[in-house]
Amino acid sequence: MEVLRRHPLAWKPEDFSVDNPNSTPEYLHVVDEDGMAEVDAALEKFKGKRLSLKLGLDGDAIGKNNFLLPTLRTKLEQACQDVHSGKGVAVVRGIPTAGYTPEDSLSVFLGVADYIGDIRGVQDRKGSMVAHITDAGWTVPPQLRHGIHTNSNLEWHSDWGVDILALHVRGLAARGGDTFVASSWTICSELLVAHPKALEVLQSPTWPVQVSGSPPRHILMPLVKVIGDKLFFAVDPGRLGLHPASARVADSLVPDLSSEQHEALGLLSEFASKHQLRLDLRPGDMVFINNWAVLHARDAYVDEGGARRHLVRLWLRNSSLGWPVPDSMKAPWEAAFGPLGDGNPVFVKGGRTSHITEQNYPVVPTREYAKPKYTAGSASFILEDSEDVNAGGPQVQI
Repeated sequence: MEVLRRHPLAWKPEDFSVDNPNSTPEYLHVVDEDGMAEVDAALEKFKGKRLSLKLGLDGDAIGKNNFLLPTLRTKLEQACQDVHSGKGVAVVRGIPTAGYTPEDSLSVFLGVADYIGDIRGVQDRKGSMVAHITDAGWTVPPQLRHGIHTNSNLEWHSDWGVDILALHVRGLAARGGDTFVASSWTICSELLVAHPKALEVLQSPTWPVQVSGSPPRHILMPLVKVIGDKLFFAVDPGRLGLHPASARVADSLVPDLSSEQHEALGLLSEFASKHQLRLDLRPGDMVFINNWAVLHARDAYVDEGGARRHLVRLWLRNSSLGWPVPDSMKAPWEAAFGPLGDGNPVFVKGGRTSHITEQNYPVVPTREYAKPKYTAGSASFILEDSEDVNAGGPQVQI
């Protein structure tokens, strides 16, 4: 644990020079006019291919090998290094959303993001590769939606089983909705000194994580794992123990959290808030977060008039720089990226294994919201709804 205090990922907000109005925050990578011209040229080339083939958006066809950014790639490669071995946060700014159709906007996001992470994780069993983080005014009550589809705050968490969280800011709220990040390494370093017992509890592989099924099931995982000079965090309070939305389901075997676990979560949140960094985001920004090493949270927000908070989410892994994932944390990671981490997850249905055969890239939020049946209203995690405990869920050991 001593190595944590000296690691670049063990930062505090002041390390980013955010208090100096004359300096650019260290997490910011600004695209200049030449870089923007390269983005436009790459987009037009891809659109020409798409139109010639009379296809809709085929997101799988977009990557750094055909979305060529000859000089901008150097800046993006630096951002990639910052995510994996720097402070774990990078914001690419200077590619405006104005003038882009939603399809063009998503194409640009996919092309740029591929320079940061070239493997994409699937976000549900229908093969959705992107998620729209917004409150689109669906008729389903907010308390029955996933957290990302409400305007409420989101507690400190990580997107479970994800290497890189990528977000594209299409719009901001009229009030609130700020995104905050905090170094997991700094949190652990302080817990080690002030509350070593709580850190020990966080590392214990006894945390009940609710997964699919009727009645709800669970797996046991640690929330913190240290391997060599790597510190892994996997924290989503909405998945720990039996979620209230599932309490009506009889015969659940998901245990409640112990008093020690509740205390450890409280202290984790306290230290994350103590060292939080507010990301000063603008429309068009692309945010890349090392999801193993940096926690994030969100304020509640209000949409008014033409101002609506809308972020587009990708789950990414870099095939060269991605960290080896601990066995004790692999279940949700394999659900998104597959057993080999190659973006090819395996599912079990009727005793047979199968792969997602069609990946899709929705360019706008769905009009009709499907109410979850048994899953918690969490921010992430695709081990999700199933009427039958043996049907449809990802292949994990329970």
